[in-house]
Amino acid sequence: MSERSGARAGEHGRSWLAAVALAVMVVGSLAVVPGSAVAQENATFIVQQGDTCTEVTPLGDGSQTVEQFYDYTVLDDQANYSSLGTTDIQENQVSQLFVYRGSDGLSLVFLHDEINEPYGFVATGDISGLPADGEWAVEDDNYTDRDDTFDYTDTGAQIQWNSNGERTDGAAFRGLGSSDYSTITADIAFNDEVDRYPFEEWSGSPSDNEIENWIVRSGDGSTTDLDMSSPVEISPGSCSGGVSTFTATTDGSGANATAGTTDGSTAGQSTTADTQTATDSPTATATDTQTATDTQTATSAEDDGGDATAGNGNDDGATATDGGGLVGTSSPTQTDSSDAFGPGFGTGAALLAVLALAGVALARRR
Repeated sequence: MSERSGARAGEHGRSWLAAVALAVMVVGSLAVVPGSAVAQENATFIVQQGDTCTEVTPLGDGSQTVEQFYDYTVLDDQANYSSLGTTDIQENQVSQLFVYRGSDGLSLVFLHDEINEPYGFVATGDISGLPADGEWAVEDDNYTDRDDTFDYTDTGAQIQWNSNGERTDGAAFRGLGSSDYSTITADIAFNDEVDRYPFEEWSGSPSDNEIENWIVRSGDGSTTDLDMSSPVEISPGSCSGGVSTFTATTDGSGANATAGTTDGSTAGQSTTADTQTATDSPTATATDTQTATDTQTATSAEDDGGDATAGNGNDDGATATDGGGLVGTSSPTQTDSSDAFGPGFGTGAALLAVLALAGVALARRR
């Protein structure tokens, strides 16, 4: 072989190697692009109260964190000590409960009352069953010498909200995409069921300063009235398919996981690019099992939080804050390569890109 032919062969070889390297980089970039919002976009949740089961979907399109969505603001011309990001859904003398899908995952949100309306309220929340690897991302209110209190344990919280009017109260817990829970119980007391009723800072009569309705809101805009005298249970899953749990699994690169739905066996599993496995366990209202986009594997899964801690590490795991900052553990980041470059650009598209690059390289080599 001549010197020129050898040089040309060397150039072809280097081109081929460069093409392969570029293809590997494309596939690698798909594997590391965060996609927790994509993995959770089809999530449904059960809000159960006694024999009544309400199925809801999250609010939000995954473009903002829950803090940005809630937009708690202390000093503002529009309203003080209130949520400025939820004005389009606030309702006067109404308490709301909903799941929010943000860029940082799924959150449980409590939102009370409406800004710039004259009368206030009192309410307390006894929350239990939270995943220990989540965190309280929003406290409304969160300032020094506030009347509200937020006391945390590893998997629960006791909250007292007090409003003298013209502002919201609420909170947001981030971490509902965790595998570390199955059912959250929210026992909210309103009005004269609260020790601080009537609140000394109210104007008008006590009956003017009361929450009149408690509702759960769904992502499609629908709302459902809740019984103000009974606790509710919030679980991932569906009213017909039962309670589910999210299970994050990785293959070392964080890109792959499996998911399946069954009625107690592991048959019918399929591999996806998500980092979550949903496992179903029947509820009192379950009749038969539904298969979702990310299929789910049935188990009876409930976790009390294990060794994870939220707060200051005291033996009892409880932490009280006075407005100096939020307390909790950070939630894990989940990734999904199936939608890194928009809808439809998943693993198949990546493989086509690899083949195309390899074909170009081979053509040049000839």
